[in-house]
Amino acid sequence: MKKYIGLIIGSLLSASVMAETPSYNFVQAGYVNADYADLQPFDLVGFEFQGSVELTDSIFTTGRFRMVDDNISSYTLEETNWQVGVGYQMPYGENTVFDVRLNYGDIAFDFSIPQGDFEDSASHYSVSSHARHMLTDNVEVYGGLEWQKWKKGSDQKAYRLGSLYNFNELAVGLEYVKYSDSSAYTLFARYNF
Repeated sequence: MKKYIGLIIGSLLSASVMAETPSYNFVQAGYVNADYADLQPFDLVGFEFQGSVELTDSIFTTGRFRMVDDNISSYTLEETNWQVGVGYQMPYGENTVFDVRLNYGDIAFDFSIPQGDFEDSASHYSVSSHARHMLTDNVEVYGGLEWQKWKKGSDQKAYRLGSLYNFNELAVGLEYVKYSDSSAYTLFARYNF
């Protein structure tokens, strides 16, 4: 009985008791295909980099940078999007972890036409939560929800679904994210450290 009480108290006080939960120490690079409801003719493609580092057993930091673009005749649309955040992870059992994150980010658009260039950008704060689960020793599935408060423009809500297959330190995965007015697929490779 003392053993079970110790495990329960320990899991509430420290995220380190569950060694088999997914790691928050990684860097990854991916190929992105994105589209916007208001910009239907454009099919934006490009790259995305992400990283995460565990600062303590429970606290981690994240970062993401994405650059995508598309050309239609003499029209070009480019999007640059970045986000940084800090999170708190909470293991649940041996194979599952939940987290909550506070983020800050910015998105910028550059629209080029023969008559000139038009640029616009907007920053936002967001709160997100994710659940990550190891189906097997090698296969992880995850999902998340996010709410963004924009300084200008409409606030956004999003959900994220993904899976990845681990080859020891290396992994490959696929992710889908749907915001209120846009969506994106990312095929990525990850290095866990």
